[in-house]
Amino acid sequence: MKAKLSYYKRIFSDLDRKNIAGLYLLVGPEYYIMEEMAGRIVSSIVPEDLKSFNLTVAYGSEANIETFIGAARSYPFMADRRVLVLKELERLRGSWKGLIDYCRDPAPSTVLIMLFNPFDESGRRGRQPRDFKKLETCIKAKGQTLVFDKLADEDLNRWIVQKAKRMSLPLDAGMADVLVRSVGENLFDIQNELEKLAVVFEGESIERGDLEAVIGSYRIDAVFELVNRIGPVLDPAVLKTLHGIISTGAERPSVVIYHTIRHFLALLKIKAGVGGGVGYRFKRLKEKADRFSARGILVWLENLRIAELMMKSVTFPEDILLLAAFIHSMQGELLDKRSDSLFAA
Repeated sequence: MKAKLSYYKRIFSDLDRKNIAGLYLLVGPEYYIMEEMAGRIVSSIVPEDLKSFNLTVAYGSEANIETFIGAARSYPFMADRRVLVLKELERLRGSWKGLIDYCRDPAPSTVLIMLFNPFDESGRRGRQPRDFKKLETCIKAKGQTLVFDKLADEDLNRWIVQKAKRMSLPLDAGMADVLVRSVGENLFDIQNELEKLAVVFEGESIERGDLEAVIGSYRIDAVFELVNRIGPVLDPAVLKTLHGIISTGAERPSVVIYHTIRHFLALLKIKAGVGGGVGYRFKRLKEKADRFSARGILVWLENLRIAELMMKSVTFPEDILLLAAFIHSMQGELLDKRSDSLFAA
């Protein structure tokens, strides 16, 4: 599910017009805009000179819930309200009981904002914490839940153009598309690249060569070129491109896996006849899907999944895991999760 830019404009506009709720649950994979929303709420409530007294920010993996809830129930200092922000709620350790109990009876002088991403770094939906539904029920009764999906492709480019304009960068839609192909869809990464461009080209026109100079010429379209080359048989050109990406540091192996998985998921949907499409991009993907068997696509997806899991759970070098996934997939063979048989093919 992708979100339209108009949806985010509306919920930000609603926030400006309506009274601030005492509880917010921000849910979705678009963490950049979630943090923008949290920041908007904070700035509307807590004066800059009182943030050290009335703003608490914690992370799920590190938060002591008892201490955190204690702060939520304390009175604000020289102000009507205080704000607590709990980021990465999905990583909260231990019992959720204290948090749920607070949300059932929140302090009227506190605004609590929780950010929850149900997806892992590869874009897959993770296992939902056992007590998350109870928390959702409390928020529904006492506060607001807002969903933050990834931007649709055309709206992502529009977001980049608008963001660049505010930074005095006259970036057009074509250059925005090049930027996405280079750094991916992560808005934090895109923002970083725009900031670098703003330092060098503020107020000036930007050409492709300018992007190459700032971002790095090899990184431009590197992964796009890689996935575009992949076919149903073993191809030395694909391995050469992959080696170039790894050896130059153009992208991390985990990022290559993410984009390759997305590519083959798109091919699988077309192969299964799910949805439709028009235009040049769909035509190219349809041609690619027709070249693969359904089994061939599934082998790619399974091998990439295994490699991704092993990157997170073993000390095996990521570049070797990535290379093994590609070689096995192009030979139509499944990876074995045992490290001593990665190159059995």
